[in-house]
Amino acid sequence: MPRLVDHEERRKSIIETTWRLIADQGIGNASMRDIARECGYAAPGVLAHYFPNKDALLRASYELICERTNERIAAGTRGRRGLAALRRLCLEIIPAEPLTVIEARVAISFWDRAQTESTLRAVGREALLHWRELVMGFLAEAEHDGECPPLVDPDAIADELLSVMMGLHVTSMLDPNGITGSRQRQLVERVLVRLSSETTAGRLS
Repeated sequence: MPRLVDHEERRKSIIETTWRLIADQGIGNASMRDIARECGYAAPGVLAHYFPNKDALLRASYELICERTNERIAAGTRGRRGLAALRRLCLEIIPAEPLTVIEARVAISFWDRAQTESTLRAVGREALLHWRELVMGFLAEAEHDGECPPLVDPDAIADELLSVMMGLHVTSMLDPNGITGSRQRQLVERVLVRLSSETTAGRLS
C-alpha cells in the first residue's frame, strides 16, 4: 500500500526548513529552489502543492512563528496572574533560548520585508496587539493584587515592556556575546522589579 502523507506535517516541515534558511542566509537569499532542495525535493514545483508562491510561504512561516510563541505564552502563564504571568510572557518572547534565537533572526528578516508588504505587516501587528492586550491584563491583575501601585499610565508601561522585548531581538542579533540570554532576562527583570519596588517604597513612606 502507498504510504499515507500527513500533509499538515509536511507543510510544517517546509516552513521549518524555510526558517533555517532564512536564519542562515536572509530572507532575500532563500529561494524556492533552495527551500525545495533542503526539503529533499528535486524541483520547487512540489512546494506549490502547499504554497502557491514564495510570498504565501513567507506569510505562513511568519504566522507559525507567532502561533508557536502564543502557544508557549499560554502554557507558561496558565495558572499564573499578575507579575508572575507577565514575567513568563516576557521570557517566552525575548530571544534568550536557542529556539527563540532562531525565531528572532527569522522575525527580523520578516520585519524588514514588512516595511513594503502589508500582509506581513498585518501578521506582525496582530501578534503585537495580542501581546499588548495580555500585558495590560496582567498589569491590571498586579494592580488589583497589590503587587504594584495604582498605575497612572499602564499604556506607557505596556509600550515600554514591548519596546524592550522587541529591541532585544535586534540588539542580541547585533551583539550576541554582550546581549546574552542571561543579560536579556536581567533587563526584563529590571522593569518588573521596578514595578514591585515602587509598591514597597510607597508603603514605607
